[in-house]
Amino acid sequence: MAEIALPTALASKPKIQLRGHLFAIAWRNLWRNRRRTWLTAGGIAFAVWMLIFARSMQDGTFIIMIDNAARMMTGHIQVQHPDYRDDPRVENTLQQATLIVEQVAAHPAVEQASLRAQAFALVSFGERSFGAQVMGVEPEKEITWSTLVNTQVEGRYLEKSGDAFLGSVLAKNLGLGIGDEIVLLGSAKQGGVAAVVATVVGTFTSGLADIDRALVQITLDDFREGWALAADEAHAVIAVTNSVIGSEEVARSFDGTNRVSLGWTDLMPEVEQMVEMKQIGTELFFVLIAVIVTFSVVNTFMMTVFERTPEFGMLMAIGMRPGSIMLQLFVEAFWLCSLGLLLGLGASIAMITVTAATGIPLPAEATEMLANYNLPDRMYPAFSFDAAIVASIAMYIGTQLAALIPALRVNRMRPVDALRAQE
Repeated sequence: MAEIALPTALASKPKIQLRGHLFAIAWRNLWRNRRRTWLTAGGIAFAVWMLIFARSMQDGTFIIMIDNAARMMTGHIQVQHPDYRDDPRVENTLQQATLIVEQVAAHPAVEQASLRAQAFALVSFGERSFGAQVMGVEPEKEITWSTLVNTQVEGRYLEKSGDAFLGSVLAKNLGLGIGDEIVLLGSAKQGGVAAVVATVVGTFTSGLADIDRALVQITLDDFREGWALAADEAHAVIAVTNSVIGSEEVARSFDGTNRVSLGWTDLMPEVEQMVEMKQIGTELFFVLIAVIVTFSVVNTFMMTVFERTPEFGMLMAIGMRPGSIMLQLFVEAFWLCSLGLLLGLGASIAMITVTAATGIPLPAEATEMLANYNLPDRMYPAFSFDAAIVASIAMYIGTQLAALIPALRVNRMRPVDALRAQE
């Protein structure tokens, strides 16, 4: 009677406890062939590491590119008059700009904030004239964050009233050099003539043709005087944050009455589009790797089913349903994927943590080219939590699909035929 009581007791246990036994049994089954388990888990780990590291390298590169582009001209954040973005007229200025820039600079995430005023004007030297964008800046603040300052070819940056800093292509077109005087003519705020005479103290080459041939910087005080702006007026408050990551959320905190705050995605939509296009390519790479890993796991489980066919036949012969055996295979796939993910995530975190601090040096040929665009000579990955989540989900789905194919074979298995396979 004791021999009969045991299965009756087991049958009376809740299903959730049986499932707990299945998890334990499935884990032990993985180690019946340690070499195959480690090879398959290693393949999953390598795929996870490659996906996360590749995406982290890409994200780190994007952050550097976005930050460099923002520091060249636009800043990470701009606070403007609500109509200025769509209608950049001189009249659409910020009132009480000094108070606004103080509020922006007080934010803990803001590294530097400064005022700007800008308009289009005719730049003349001798008998030559070209259209250009004239930008009034605060030199003492711009020099602390703007990469445009570091691209100067000749001379120096702005220091005092009467100085002018312009693109090298514009200087070449005008046929002028350091120390020459230029005349800026435009339309003032009230419809009068804006006129400024300035001495060229430096030229820059940013590598961007539109900037190099059509930008002139002068001091903000000179701009206000020439374009008839009040002492507390400006067209934009430029803010640079401690990091590109999170700057969009910081930008939203500066919205207010009679002003609008724009993040880098609003200021540089072409850069955002480029990032999105690159990310599409990465997602296709994700899919390809997931498919390769899935086929690898399919092979593992097909071998498992062939080797354990007699065992499955015996279990079905004593009353175990095919569905329970299939569930056991799915649980084994879960454990196998979890082991691979643990190894892959651990390797990714360790490598990205080290390389994010030290950087990955680039070849000398690449550093010379990058230096022309004011980019660093090392690559700094930024750990991508999105990639880690997507990779984990993709691997779990892939391994479960991989287990489905051999599990279907178990579902069609006949106990007598399975037991004969042992002979």
